[in-house]
Amino acid sequence: MKYVQGDIVLVNFFFPTGRFKDHYCVIVSNDELQEDEDFFYVVMISSNNDFQKYAYELTDEMLTKNLPKKSYVKCQLLSGFTEKDVILKHGMIKQPFLDQIIDKTIKSIF
Repeated sequence: MKYVQGDIVLVNFFFPTGRFKDHYCVIVSNDELQEDEDFFYVVMISSNNDFQKYAYELTDEMLTKNLPKKSYVKCQLLSGFTEKDVILKHGMIKQPFLDQIIDKTIKSIF
């Protein structure tokens, strides 16, 4: 398994508007899912702070490697990918921040 829960990866993200754009995302699904099914779920990271009730603000101390811009996890934008979809890996989200992002994602969607 090349990627794990909490990894920040760059993927070509499909938006609800029907367009694709390369975006950093954080893997939120557990590692067992990837091992069993060969895919994982991510939530998108963006520098855009619209829809604030679904956004989780990231700071440098939450990351193992800083992102190029001020960023927010968009907890309402969940999508599935495989290892072959990943353009590059860019560090990880540290604990307990990853748990907070997963919790906010669950509350935002379900």
